[in-house]
This record gives sequence, structure tokens and C-alpha cells, in this order.
Amino acid sequence: MRGVAHDPVFRAKVMAQHEAGMPLVVLSDQYGIARPVLSRWWQRYQAADVAGLQPRSRRPHRSPTAHDGHVLEAIDSAREFGWGVGRIAHELGLGHGTVQRALERTGRNRLPSPPRKPVRRYEKTRPGELLHLDYKYLPCLNGGAEFEYVAVDDFSREAVARIAGERSTRAATAFLEHVLTQLPYPVEAVMTDNDLLFTMRYAYYAQRVTRFQQALRSAGIRHQLIRPRSPASNGKVERLIKTIDDECFRVVQPRSSRARIGALRLFVDYYNHARPHQSLGGMSPVARRQAYFEVART
Repeated sequence: MRGVAHDPVFRAKVMAQHEAGMPLVVLSDQYGIARPVLSRWWQRYQAADVAGLQPRSRRPHRSPTAHDGHVLEAIDSAREFGWGVGRIAHELGLGHGTVQRALERTGRNRLPSPPRKPVRRYEKTRPGELLHLDYKYLPCLNGGAEFEYVAVDDFSREAVARIAGERSTRAATAFLEHVLTQLPYPVEAVMTDNDLLFTMRYAYYAQRVTRFQQALRSAGIRHQLIRPRSPASNGKVERLIKTIDDECFRVVQPRSSRARIGALRLFVDYYNHARPHQSLGGMSPVARRQAYFEVART
């Protein structure tokens, strides 16, 4: 059988059988080994006894087309600059496969992933100092579009969420007013993205003020906008929306709009009062808010 490095003990056993009179043709059929292979074993056995039956490498003694160490060093040096296989092959006048095999032998056939920028995490120092607010489109259950509006306090992670039947600055403003009535502390600032529901910052009439912004100004609340294409700046509310999807809607799987509204109300109550929050050291949002004000009163 070609390609199998048989054990020297096995080879010696086969040669002993041939030496005892067993023809090589019979041994070839018995063990599934080609007769020319057995003939080579027999020649080596006669010349050097059992020592001649040791497996031998099939690697050629000479490799006229092999590249010297200078070429391999050049490939490694080019890889240090982050060059790909195609560019290295072109610059050094080598074949694509030659470069690929050389990099595989040194374990450098894959470029390392660029280091990620460190995430700058922040947390406010008191409840109401900053509120994150956003919305999400929900799949239709009763034929009409619905939208989930969500707000979360940066310090306590206390959440407010409600489902509305429209995506508009009027609905966003109504939700904001609802949030201000639900939280037992004043809100100093609200962070949103640059959606037209919240701001006309990137609209044609950028000087116009949305109803949402008018409500903030009337309440004396500062409106803080995230940088364009930087959703991580508002990551706390994005994470809350995902948590609601994973732990509420995917678990309950409501079949109607009414059931979904009820499920969201129950989950938000559980989230605020009972669910342990990892970033709060296992405390619930309400427990952290209460702990803050207890310390503030002393």
C-alpha cells in the first residue's frame, strides 16, 4: 500500500516469511502491499539485515527549483509591512503559490487583525444627569406599523418603554413627556441620535426646531446629539432594546399588539425592580437609584 510507513518489526516479519520460502506474490496478496515494494524490502534486508528495513524519507536529495534563504527572508520582511500574497509575489517576481507556501511554513499565511480601538466607557454620577432615548420599528401584528420607544437613565439604568402606532416627532414628544412623569427625579439632559424625529440638524431647513426639541426647551432639559455614524455613543439604550428583544419578545412571542404591549409593560417593571444588572454589580436599577438617594440624604 503506497504512502504507508510500515513498522520495521512488521517488515522484518514479512521478510522472515519470504526467507522461509513464501513467494513475494503470495505475500503481496496477503498483506495488500505491492510486489515491487516487497522486492525493495528484500534487497535492503539482504544488504543490511533488519537495519535496512527502517522507513526512509521520500524527500528528494536535491531541489533545484527551491529558493534559498534570502528569498524566504525577503518574503518574511515584506509580510512585516502587511503586504498580501499577491503584492509580495509581484514585487519579488515569484509565483503566487510559492509565496503562499512559504508563508504557511512560517505560520504567517494570515495577516493579524488590526487592534481595536479601546472603548471609552463612561457613567454619569447621579440619576437624571443624562437620559438615553431611541426607538425601534416593530414587526406588524395587527396590520398596522408599531414602534417601540425606549429611554434609559445613564446612572441607574432605570428604563421606560412604550409602544406607539406612528413614527413621528409628535409620538417621540409624547413619549418624552411620559418618561418625565415616570421617573421620580428631574432629568437634566437627553441624548438621541440625529433622526428627524429628534432634530433637524442635517435636514434642508437645519434651523428649524422639532416639536421634540421644543418640549425639551420648555422643560429646561439639554438636548445632546451623538456624532454622526456613532451609534456606540448611545449604546446603553441600544443594549436595552436588544435585551427587550432577547428576554421579552423572543420568550413571550406575543401574537397580538395588545399582548405585546402587555408583555413589554411587565418586562420593564421586572427589569427595573428585580432583574440583576451586571454593570451595576448585580443590583437592579431601582435598587441603585434608591441607594444613591439614601446616601445623598445622609
